[in-house]
Amino acid sequence: MRIVLVFLMLLLVSAGGLGVMLSNVSHEGPPGFDGLTGAAGAQPVSQPVAPPSQPEPKPTAAPAPKPATPGETVQFTISQGDTTAAVAQHLANMGLVPNAVLFRFWVQFRGAEGKLQAGDYQLRQGMSMDELIETLQAARAKDVPVTFIEGRRLEEFAAALDQANAGIDSQRFLDLARRGTFTYDFLESKPAGASLEGYLFPDTYRVIPGQTTPEDLIHQMLKRFGDNVTPQMRQEAQANGLTIHQLVTLASIIEREAQVKEERPRISAVFYNRLRDKECLCADATIQYAIGNASNWWPTLRDQAKNIAPDSPYNSYTHNGLPPGPISNPGAASLKAAAEPEKTGYKYYVRDDVKNDGSHQFAVTLAEHEANIRKYQRS
Repeated sequence: MRIVLVFLMLLLVSAGGLGVMLSNVSHEGPPGFDGLTGAAGAQPVSQPVAPPSQPEPKPTAAPAPKPATPGETVQFTISQGDTTAAVAQHLANMGLVPNAVLFRFWVQFRGAEGKLQAGDYQLRQGMSMDELIETLQAARAKDVPVTFIEGRRLEEFAAALDQANAGIDSQRFLDLARRGTFTYDFLESKPAGASLEGYLFPDTYRVIPGQTTPEDLIHQMLKRFGDNVTPQMRQEAQANGLTIHQLVTLASIIEREAQVKEERPRISAVFYNRLRDKECLCADATIQYAIGNASNWWPTLRDQAKNIAPDSPYNSYTHNGLPPGPISNPGAASLKAAAEPEKTGYKYYVRDDVKNDGSHQFAVTLAEHEANIRKYQRS
């Protein structure tokens, strides 16, 4: 069959050349041929000379696409629904193939009929028809952005996937984040069986629907985490007596407690000072994590914190020290603050409802803290 197609293509090209030659002969005639008498060398019969007439104006043709110059790269688009014939003619008009019909035959010969993909391409003048056919079957898949926000928990990350319409199975993503096995050096201090809460770095990722798998995405997020938790940060955490897992746990609490970026290192110092003195962290966010559910992952506490889920290891009022693991996925600023706390003696902070800008008032002693509560907090 392919031999027949090649023969037909050669025949087509030969017929095209013969047609041009015959066209030239019919318009010009052979040398010495007289179009008026039909006799070679005969003298024309004298006829009255008619006055010259004005030539009729020719219709103006639409400008043809400018052919590409050798080696030039040009933009070429295949629209959804374009036939092979339309693509071939477009290529010929742009000077990218010598003949539209020949290109169509070659597409069939290569078994690529119906396989040319809609999309935008950068084509180079001088590409062979084989190169063109290969290129036009490989349109670049369009990716979509998925944004994961700092301080959100795994379930909220899974919901972000659904909202982005990213074509990634969010339940599979969540299952892998909770129970999957991934091997990275910074995961070595993570307790066996613990989830990846805290380690999926919040950022904007570009994924290809139908191609990027949940595993691919998690690997991207873990690699981004590894890039942001630098060797220097790891050394500083170790110097402060923290493993990587404890560093991430502390950073996740800072992320939820701090509203003003500049306060993160100061809030970190408060927690370091409480840990040093073997006191409770007393962070409301840890209790919110313990009692959060799909209807409200971060509920407002309606009772004294020590009375809410008091047996939960995430109740940082009834249990001293860090909770078992991270309560959210912290961003770079909170991770850095956890590794590099401010040098200060503060042990308490209270939200400043007077300013009402998310900032806090800090204190060294409990008496100062209680005075700040009376002065700055509005129940």
